Amino acid sequence: MRSKSIAAVVGALALALPASAMAGNGQAQGSTQWAVTLQQAQSQAQAAQSATNSNAPVNVSSSDVTSGANSADQTLSNQATSAPAVNSASTTQENSQTQNAGSSSCYVGCGGNGQAQQSTQGSMTAQNADSAAQATQDAVNANAPVNVAGGSITSGSNSASQNASNNATSGPASNSASTTQNNSQTQNAGSSSCYVGCGGNGQAQQSWQGSATLQYAISQASAKQNAVNANVPVNIAGGTITSGTNSASQTLTNGATSGPVSNSASTTQSNSQTQDAGSSSCTIGCGGNGQAQQSFQGSLTGQEANSSADAEQTAVNANVPVNIAGGSITSGSNSADQEATNGATSGPASNNASTTQSNSQTQDGGSSSCTVGCGGNGQAQQSCQGSLTEQEANSSADAEQTAVNANVPVNIAGGSITGGSNSADQEATNGATSGSSSNTSTTTQSGAQSQS
Repeated sequence: MRSKSIAAVVGALALALPASAMAGNGQAQGSTQWAVTLQQAQSQAQAAQSATNSNAPVNVSSSDVTSGANSADQTLSNQATSAPAVNSASTTQENSQTQNAGSSSCYVGCGGNGQAQQSTQGSMTAQNADSAAQATQDAVNANAPVNVAGGSITSGSNSASQNASNNATSGPASNSASTTQNNSQTQNAGSSSCYVGCGGNGQAQQSWQGSATLQYAISQASAKQNAVNANVPVNIAGGTITSGTNSASQTLTNGATSGPVSNSASTTQSNSQTQDAGSSSCTIGCGGNGQAQQSFQGSLTGQEANSSADAEQTAVNANVPVNIAGGSITSGSNSADQEATNGATSGPASNNASTTQSNSQTQDGGSSSCTVGCGGNGQAQQSCQGSLTEQEANSSADAEQTAVNANVPVNIAGGSITGGSNSADQEATNGATSGSSSNTSTTTQSGAQSQS
């Protein structure tokens, strides 16, 4: 009985009201995307070398001075090599928004529809990679006899050989960042076939994604070497001085190598929001529907990797006889050999961070078949995801060596001095190696929300 009266009322209203009293629809979509990528790569190499190979005899005589031979050989190699510093950044931002509010066939009152979508994506990538190598070498190979005679001086030979190599190599420093942001929003509030009053619908979706990646990688190697190979006899005679030979050989190698430093960060953010509030077939009054979805994703990755190697070497190979005679001095030979190797190697320091955030929100508030009054529906979903990754890796090696190979006789005679021979051999090896330091971080966040 009541259904018949309702049908009668509906029929009366249908005849009384025109089918054109509609309104409805109204769609808005807004999308903002911005990406800032700042990259700096520097490779710097500096080599400075000072080399002196000198024989400086001064002969003053009022009698015989016979000066011996100096066969001094000096070989120097100084090299600073800075390997490449590389920055690579890839930023991809995608947004797809779809709204469909069609097929109404409104009959009496109606209203409804009204959809809004908004998506904002922002990404900033800043990368700095520095590779610096510095090599400094000072080498002196000198035989500097001074001969003053009031008698005879026979100076022995000095066969001094000095081989010095200084090398600083800085390995590559590399930054690689890839940021992908993807958002897809779909709304469908169609197919009403409203009958009397109705209203309803009204959907809003909002998604914000922001990502910042900061990477800093530096590789630095510094090698410094000071080498002196010297035989410095000073002969003053009022009698006979016979100076022995000094066959001094010095071989020096100094090297600092800083291995590669690498930063790699990959951030992926994906959001998919779907709303469907269609198919009402409302009968009298009704209303209802109204869905809202909001998703926020934010990620910041900061990485710093340092590899530093520093090697410093000072080596002196010296025979320094000073002969003053008022009688005879026979100086023995010094066959001094010195080999010094100094090296500092710093292994790679690496940072690797991967952050993945995914959010899927689905709402369906359709199919009512309401009879008189009703109302209802109204759904809201909100998802917030935030990730912060901060990494620092340091590899440092420091080697410092000081080696002296010296025979220092000083002869003052008013009689005879016979100096014995000194066959001195010194081998020094100094090395510092720092292994690799590594940071690896993986963050995965996933949220799925569904309402029906």
